[in-house]
Amino acid sequence: MASKITRLGAILFGITAGTGLILGAVQAVTEGPIADQRAAQKNAALSATLPGAKEFVPVELSGEHGLVTEVVAGKDGDKTAGWCFTVGTKGFGGPMTVLVGIDGTGTTTGISILEMNETPGLGARSTEPAFQAQYRGKGPKGPLTVTKTPPENERQIQAISGATISSRAVTRAVNAARAYWAMRLSPKPRESAGLLDALTGASQ
Repeated sequence: MASKITRLGAILFGITAGTGLILGAVQAVTEGPIADQRAAQKNAALSATLPGAKEFVPVELSGEHGLVTEVVAGKDGDKTAGWCFTVGTKGFGGPMTVLVGIDGTGTTTGISILEMNETPGLGARSTEPAFQAQYRGKGPKGPLTVTKTPPENERQIQAISGATISSRAVTRAVNAARAYWAMRLSPKPRESAGLLDALTGASQ
């Protein structure tokens, strides 16, 4: 009886070990292509978010950076076309990662959703060009706000119908990027309680 149990245990161990080796091999084979695909998608998003930039150079974060997790400078030769900010925020379905482009004047040049788990047909519509286009061309003055009705001024963003939380999450991320630019990268850096609140997401 003992030998039978020992034999069965050895068989199970062999199966488990074999399965582990197979899974490890599969991961080793697929890990590289997956990383390459993600890098290609990120580069495409950077180019779309900050038109005119030919290459992107990492910029070290300084001071309080709140929701901003990464900054890269978009270069065209020796000229800086602007910056792209990777911002983490929280939507209706959980964490979201938003890429925000801002040029040298502080104008938002575009956004892209890198990661999200929003509801299909509702918050997931934050990836649609029509919604994202609302942020393009917004100057640096004042924070952006979300409205459920057609915007009455240039600082308002019309929410996705039935997805106000998702719309506010994206706007929170954009405001954080705009605040970081104003505090760290603008020609005349400044700090204020309002900018700090926008940077950390405390104001929305």
